[in-house]
Amino acid sequence: MAVTWTRAWWRWTGGPTTRPVERVVRVDGRSRADEPDDERQAFGRWVRKRPRVDGGKRRGDGCGRRSLSPTWVLAVGGPQSAGRDASRLAGLQRRLQGIAGGLAVYDEAPDNVSSSTYSSTPSLPGCRVAPGRRADAGLPLARVTSNRIDVEALAAMDGVGRFREVLPMLMDPVAFAEAFVSGDAAGGCRVPSRGMERHRATLRSCGVASDARSRPAFAMKAFTTPKKDGRTARLVLDARPLNDAMRRPPSMDLPRLRDFIAEVERHRFAMQCDGVSYFYQFPVDASISRYFGIGMKGCDMLLNVLCMGWSWAPCIAQRASNVLVRDLGLAWVDNFLVLGGTLDEAERNVAVFRKRAQAARVEVRAEGDDALWQVRSRFVCVGVEFDLAAETQRHRLDPAWAERWVDGSGMTAVLSGRATARQFAEVFGGAVWATDILAVPRCHFAALLSFAGRLGGRMVGAAAPVWDEVVDVPPSARRELGALRKIVRENPWVVGGVPEDTGSVLWTDASSRAWAALLEAEGRFVDGRQGVFAGPDADAHINLKEMLAFAEGVVRLCWAPGAQRCRIDNAAVVGAVAKGSSSSYAANRVLSRSLRVAERRGIVLRPDWVPSGGQLADPYTRGTSLPRFPAQLPLPRSRATPFDLF
Repeated sequence: MAVTWTRAWWRWTGGPTTRPVERVVRVDGRSRADEPDDERQAFGRWVRKRPRVDGGKRRGDGCGRRSLSPTWVLAVGGPQSAGRDASRLAGLQRRLQGIAGGLAVYDEAPDNVSSSTYSSTPSLPGCRVAPGRRADAGLPLARVTSNRIDVEALAAMDGVGRFREVLPMLMDPVAFAEAFVSGDAAGGCRVPSRGMERHRATLRSCGVASDARSRPAFAMKAFTTPKKDGRTARLVLDARPLNDAMRRPPSMDLPRLRDFIAEVERHRFAMQCDGVSYFYQFPVDASISRYFGIGMKGCDMLLNVLCMGWSWAPCIAQRASNVLVRDLGLAWVDNFLVLGGTLDEAERNVAVFRKRAQAARVEVRAEGDDALWQVRSRFVCVGVEFDLAAETQRHRLDPAWAERWVDGSGMTAVLSGRATARQFAEVFGGAVWATDILAVPRCHFAALLSFAGRLGGRMVGAAAPVWDEVVDVPPSARRELGALRKIVRENPWVVGGVPEDTGSVLWTDASSRAWAALLEAEGRFVDGRQGVFAGPDADAHINLKEMLAFAEGVVRLCWAPGAQRCRIDNAAVVGAVAKGSSSSYAANRVLSRSLRVAERRGIVLRPDWVPSGGQLADPYTRGTSLPRFPAQLPLPRSRATPFDLF
């Protein structure tokens, strides 16, 4: 049986095109002697591994790739090797997913291969391979500002000292060297970059980098990613060698998203702006820049500014931003939000912010088409649309972001059941972001969380994670993602504010064999339930039993709308209820049931941790029967005297 060769060249365009395949060449026969000389020479240059054809007995998969070319070769065997060929072609499809911006389209089945063989191959016929990680596809590097922040003036404004704590990482080579885990900063590495030579002039002209006069301590790989405009690219340094050699940075002091939203909704007016090429405005001392080398052909370069990719960079940028907006508003890395309860207060705060930015030489610009320093009541910031002019302040997802996430190619691939790990990670990251903004508890998507946890654990445990590997998404996870997609497509407004307290307290507890839930109101127990764990619940972990007790209390005892205080002596349950999700699939299912009931009744749960000695429901999990209600509250064990215990 002859071997069929299919060869395709992909245009390096960086995205889907209407004509991704430039040429397809197919040669049938036992020998390649009939192939034109130019084709045979081209094949020899681009393919590393050739199939061996020996009377139809030996066949190789013929998959090969030259390191700098998106050229692939595919060999299909005869009907008797259908299973083996299906496996090989499935592996080829996974490898094709890694081609940046490439779309692989195969021609029709060749005449000398039966249709049964072709149909048994999962990737044929007419397979369309989704693009993997986006590449800059020849985009020019965006020109960045040549402005440099006066970091010493900024440190002088730091009344808290958080920015001064990390400033030595930019200015003091001794402090920088002390941040290395081993204490030896001379080890270094050199990883060459590909295709970065054409950006050398732009990097020089903007003052971002300069030619290295000696070998850098760390010469790392640099790459570019497309910016939002789609016309220019952003420089990113793969600083993993440096990050692995240094200790972890301290906290960024970045506010939690929910706290950020709540703080904004306590005001009526805001001014938004962002730093121009913000990371590049932070200068790096010449004695430290040798650690931020870019490995290039001919001559390496040294970054003279803070680089994206270094683990300490976000921390330094966020702490600097916090200095500028202290007592005036909020900052999210390079996004500045100056707030005010009234128009006059907002304008005064804007004037103070302008003075600080000018004193520290921080260059800012307005977001979108807004005029700089304009105070508004409705705006979009960090992917959230705020409406502070409404009678009750409200927010929702940025409609443009929601549309991109809902209708993106990654979403389509994940919902189809077969997507790359990279595509799933991008879609799942958007799901986490959307649930936080729309206040949708993530425990409602237990199967999606469970699959993401397993995939993440596999990638973390792998010596070399293959993010372009195709993964099978379970149907249950796809159903939950489809439900979230519908919510994001609707993009409802979320009204802020704190609900009125119900005036009651729910006490729940569990022991190894029983659970109890009691409702306290006006200093007395007014209702309660208790039970014994049976079936699979009897052998469950204590954390799950505590969650089951909490769910029983919410479903059976809580009816009044408003903020319901809950007293729980299990920190894992308190944390799961507070953030709306758990790391356990079973706990998420139980929590989802209780939160759905609370939502229907208009209840907002407010969990609080209490020590076991202060848990009033504890005696009723250890054999004590419930009292007749209403009943006097028992003394907590932590306050009981020896006489009260007998």
